[in-house]
Amino acid sequence: MKNMKFCLVNGIQQSHIDIDNRGLAYGDGLFTTAKIQAGHIQYLMAHIERLLLGCEKLGIAAPSQADLIKQLTSVAKNYSLAVLKVIITANSGGRGYARAKHHDHDLIIMVHDYPAHYDVLASTGITLGISTQQLGLNPMLAGLKHLNRLEQVLLRQELSSRSEDDLLVTNIEKKVIEATSANVFFFLEGKLQTPDISQSGVNGVMRQAILQRYPATIIKSFTLEDIAKVQAMFVCNCVMGVMPVSSFNGKALSVAPVQNVRDSMNNGAKNHD
Repeated sequence: MKNMKFCLVNGIQQSHIDIDNRGLAYGDGLFTTAKIQAGHIQYLMAHIERLLLGCEKLGIAAPSQADLIKQLTSVAKNYSLAVLKVIITANSGGRGYARAKHHDHDLIIMVHDYPAHYDVLASTGITLGISTQQLGLNPMLAGLKHLNRLEQVLLRQELSSRSEDDLLVTNIEKKVIEATSANVFFFLEGKLQTPDISQSGVNGVMRQAILQRYPATIIKSFTLEDIAKVQAMFVCNCVMGVMPVSSFNGKALSVAPVQNVRDSMNNGAKNHD
């Protein structure tokens, strides 16, 4: 796998899995992606809680918290700067949607190179366009980082043919949701605001961390018309951190307010498991 440095499957160093694994057959699983810095996983416990909560919601037999902590910290200590991806799936169960009555899980831990261009973009900001495609409504799965990512695959396919660095995505109700692989925040009328994602999108760990640090953030539904006059904007996930938007739909934006948020979150991450 391109740029993959390490892979562990069910505690064994390998890069193979059963072809009837339910994650492959049905997307029956979930994942999280984290940043490793100086041998430590940023927001470790938030990532583990996300995985365990996702397993509970999907009814997947989950590994123990203690086992996850042990395996993830053991892997991370070998890297100064890298990207960690953890996948939990319902394990092999034959043909058909129904899981085996007493099914188990498969745990995959991968380490990839860190995208160095993120640090360059963080100082200049990115250009953000508007996707021509829209996300569906899925309250059963909204917020979860499940393995059914075909919408994001199609969005990235669109992005590859566009000139912008990323795209803002709405759902079929024309509500602003997120970027192609990141949550979105903006300053409107001097206040930090972010879309409601209860019907579509992913509730990212970095989004949760920002809301904890900035509890006065306004969360509500927005249309593209509502945010046409934003003064500043950023997208975020746990690998890129807080990424300023220098231009939205062709309109230049200030990155100064965002740099303050980025500095605050970077300092917080240094002291956060």
